[in-house]
Amino acid sequence: MTTTDVVAPRRRGAFLLLGAQWGRYLSQVLGIVILARLVGPGDFGIVALGASVAGLAAVLGDFGLSMAALRAPALTDRQRTNLFWMNTGIGTAAAGLVAGVAPAFAAVFDDTRLVVVLLLLAPAFLLRSASAQLRVELNRSGRLERLAGSELAGDLSGLAGAVVLALLGGGYLALALQGTLAAAVTLAVAFACTTWRPGLPRRGADMRGLLAFGGNTFVVHALNYASTNVGTLMIARSASDQVIGFYNRATQLVNLPIDQVITPLTRVVIPHLAGATSASDLGTRLAKFQVVLCYPAFAYLSLFVAAAPPAIEVVLGPAWTPAAAFVPVLAVGALFQTLGYPQYWAFVSTGRSALLLASEAAGRLAMIALAIGLAPLGPLAVATAVAAGQFLLWVAAAVVFLPRTGVPSWPLVRAGLRPIAIFATALAASTLVDQLFSASFVALARLCAIVGVWGVVVTALILLAGRRDLRVIAGSLRRP
Repeated sequence: MTTTDVVAPRRRGAFLLLGAQWGRYLSQVLGIVILARLVGPGDFGIVALGASVAGLAAVLGDFGLSMAALRAPALTDRQRTNLFWMNTGIGTAAAGLVAGVAPAFAAVFDDTRLVVVLLLLAPAFLLRSASAQLRVELNRSGRLERLAGSELAGDLSGLAGAVVLALLGGGYLALALQGTLAAAVTLAVAFACTTWRPGLPRRGADMRGLLAFGGNTFVVHALNYASTNVGTLMIARSASDQVIGFYNRATQLVNLPIDQVITPLTRVVIPHLAGATSASDLGTRLAKFQVVLCYPAFAYLSLFVAAAPPAIEVVLGPAWTPAAAFVPVLAVGALFQTLGYPQYWAFVSTGRSALLLASEAAGRLAMIALAIGLAPLGPLAVATAVAAGQFLLWVAAAVVFLPRTGVPSWPLVRAGLRPIAIFATALAASTLVDQLFSASFVALARLCAIVGVWGVVVTALILLAGRRDLRVIAGSLRRP
């Protein structure tokens, strides 16, 4: 019986993964820019509404098994094969569920376009699930460059297909089909890059630990799905497709760059944390990763909040400027979400999936309740509820649940204070200068002025107060 051990990623592989992830980010930004000028806010809104229900299928399509497989110290060939077929079977059910609910969902919102949108979105869940274990194999074996290449190829292919369809007048059809095209190419490339091949499902493999961890992680993902999409659904009850489109674009612009940092870091961090010799050692490693995560994430949030109105007008066009109203509120939620990721890594690396579930449930249910309760006050109130929920989620983990893993919360909090202070000061300074001098400039000139002031302030503050953190980041990048 063949057993494979998880391989901690080497520096070169981690760099390639991070580089390819930022290549994916640039391709997605390019897609946002191009498609925003080819497809109107209303079409984006209807696809975002369809994706809000289809997102549940994405949760079902994984069932937490990918993370369970990634963190397992060793997997037998039988376990790997069974995981592949479980993922594929769940993905098939998820795709069928999306297709099955399409007519009813369209009837609820009185828009027949939702039937077509969901039918085009549905195959992506089967395709992503079928590729899940293949991508885990690439990750576990340390072949991060192949993993990154498969996902980048999928993103670029999906973007190219969507742009062609949009140029042909496809509108919302181009947006709905983009994810399915990307998932198909990712599956094909991952299969070609992986030497392992699944056999037929086999009995005799111990799946209990993997299923227990995966089950708790699945519920966490389901809560995450519900709390993330409740904003879109609440706004859809009383607002137009255009407002949904503005909210969706603002959410994507706020979160997309952060996701491009977190996704590859998680793949690098989890195997690295497995080598921790004690809870204190784990806490020290997590604090360093907190610094590595906070600087790029908070830098982006600070600059984007300061420059949101002119940046959105320049990048997406004047028709999208109302989306800027959502950015400051959503950025607050993204800040606490970023601070919470090392907490998530701690729960996963210590195998405390039950604690992770309890922690997530406390904050996510509060977020959902707030969004439903504040929905009558309008779309901006819904965005505020989502941000408040992220804060409550972080507090619950830091105060109640993370200490039960043996990992102290204070070092993680302390690691985030300096970057918060630096980038909050830069935000305040650039906003003040903008309001006093450059608010009346044309969009491009105003954007350049804000970026210039922000850059000068950040550079000065990092040289004065952030050199220690720069050494931590440099040391993490040099580590093999």
